[in-house]
Amino acid sequence: MDREELLSTVFRLMEAETGDLTCERPGHADGHICLPVADHVVVPDDVLRSRYPGVYWRDETPMALPDGHDWDHAWAHGMRAVAVGQDADGGSVIAVAERTIPGPVELPADMSWVERLVAITGGPPSPVPAPDWAAVESRLGTPLPGDYKRLVEAFGCDGTFNGFFDVFSPDELIWHTDYHAGGDLAYGEEHPPFPAPGGLIPWANNEHEQNYLWITEGPDPDRWPVYAVDSLDEGGRFECTATEFLFRQMTDQKHPFHTAAENSRGHWFQKLPSRNS
Repeated sequence: MDREELLSTVFRLMEAETGDLTCERPGHADGHICLPVADHVVVPDDVLRSRYPGVYWRDETPMALPDGHDWDHAWAHGMRAVAVGQDADGGSVIAVAERTIPGPVELPADMSWVERLVAITGGPPSPVPAPDWAAVESRLGTPLPGDYKRLVEAFGCDGTFNGFFDVFSPDELIWHTDYHAGGDLAYGEEHPPFPAPGGLIPWANNEHEQNYLWITEGPDPDRWPVYAVDSLDEGGRFECTATEFLFRQMTDQKHPFHTAAENSRGHWFQKLPSRNS
């Protein structure tokens, strides 16, 4: 197959959330399909990097890839991933494979919400440096919830969850807070922007123009409730941490706030180019 046929086949297999992946190569187990790349075809890394930004895997294989191949990198989407590498004979090969990650109900009850997000997404694509939280909180003018700090330290948050949820990095959080405070963006008289008492600090949004904020009630940021607002400025209060709210938004089809969980049969974190550069 030529380059365009190869890409079309990859995209079709990646979007197929159901059905079996059965490789026709002798000795290969089910759970993947190897797509050999002809000598005259350039491996379409550039298109795959554009379609699935952020390398999903480098050192381990949390998917059903065949042994005896040298896999360079892979990208995740839903319940499947695409990997690029060389087969046992040294030829270029692309494989589409099932992702072997746990579902929400399989997780131990004592896992933290950040650990749950790492488990269901397969984790961040690579380690990220921890922010200077003292400097961040000094610029913002308030301590931040510990679970948000752990979330940023785990993922970096310069990307999206499920290609849909955008958790702000510290710089973005400060920018959105300043923008919110400087404009006519209060969600009702009872929810003014920070730094007013009980004011709102935005920490995430999504592709449906829904916004997630903290209500800065009291001196303990770990007890701040989440305030979720839809595109019509209709909001609801949730007595939980930001990371628990995000996890339930991603996984709970019965979540009371307009969940997108029914549209995602698998979960992933997609690292994007820096939006602060």
